[in-house]
Amino acid sequence: MKVLIAPNNYKESISAEEAALAIEAGLLTADPTVETTRLPLSDGGEGFVKALVNATQGDIIPCKASDPLGRDVTSFYGGISRQTAVIEMALASGLELLKEDEKDPWIATTYGTGVLIGDALDKGFRNIIVGIGGSATNDAGMGMIQALGGKFYSENGEELGHGARFLGRVDHTDLSAFRKKIGSATFTVACDVTNPLLGGSGATRVYGPQKGADQEMLDRLEAGIRHFSGKVNETFGTDYTDHPGAGAAGGMGYALLTFMGARLQPGYDIVAEYTDLEHKVITTDLIITGEGKIDDQTLQGKVISRLGATALSHAKPVVAIGGIIDPSVDLKSAGILRSFSIMDRAADKEDAMQNAGDHLRMIGADVIASL
Repeated sequence: MKVLIAPNNYKESISAEEAALAIEAGLLTADPTVETTRLPLSDGGEGFVKALVNATQGDIIPCKASDPLGRDVTSFYGGISRQTAVIEMALASGLELLKEDEKDPWIATTYGTGVLIGDALDKGFRNIIVGIGGSATNDAGMGMIQALGGKFYSENGEELGHGARFLGRVDHTDLSAFRKKIGSATFTVACDVTNPLLGGSGATRVYGPQKGADQEMLDRLEAGIRHFSGKVNETFGTDYTDHPGAGAAGGMGYALLTFMGARLQPGYDIVAEYTDLEHKVITTDLIITGEGKIDDQTLQGKVISRLGATALSHAKPVVAIGGIIDPSVDLKSAGILRSFSIMDRAADKEDAMQNAGDHLRMIGADVIASL
């Protein structure tokens, strides 16, 4: 039997790569004759670089950058062809780089992501793919532009610093060094949300709370991002505020659209293309996927539902392993034959999070036993 093991990451617990290895170990313990193919997936958030590097036999390129609070961090990006680099925003501007009491979208900056992009440009990469999931920021990409040479000034000519706290003070810009830096490079953005930049379904109101913003801060952030986008729209003579995905990653989608002329594409589609996912589905007997939480959002175009749809179109069975599974979710409608939950066997949530690899190995064996 041929089994394709294609999980997403289990957020704040175990990476997609580690999850695939654990599931494989369980399968092979239960039945050493199983032929396995590991294919860690990502929708543009955590694990995006490694998913594409593994698929293309590319290179991991170390790079010193800064985290959302401006502290030095050793990060990396991927080289997946001579001309193409893949950047993962979460590796420099990600929420998982912060402790719970450090979350503060008022001061968090995308500067570190700009450093990664700049390093790739300096090394000669001209096609840049940017995965923008898992961000800790709400600065509308201002920090990224600053890292690439852009300057923002207040009304009295003061050059402004980094973070959303400066958005409301922007009066004019100097983008000459920025334009020289990016040159003729092309940008593709892995983005799986359709939120606009502003309003009740925008970057701030929807995602600000999980990044540490209370109601008072949400109002300040929204006012700042509204002011900033107004000034930027005047500069470029464009308006991407209502474009689907502009609100992704605290407005990073808006910045990449406006400043870089980027093309937004679902992260799953990018990974599927580079990994030749459909062919792998066609040539396997069983698919095992999973992620940390399987709920109604899972069915809204996330990795599991997209993979399930592909498998369903080729009549291939799918088993999903979730950290936790909402029992009200109709997984069969998403092409999921069976599901297993880590929480069903874990002592508590802490055990499930800290020992996810052990639980996934045991569930891998259970999957074989259930066939």
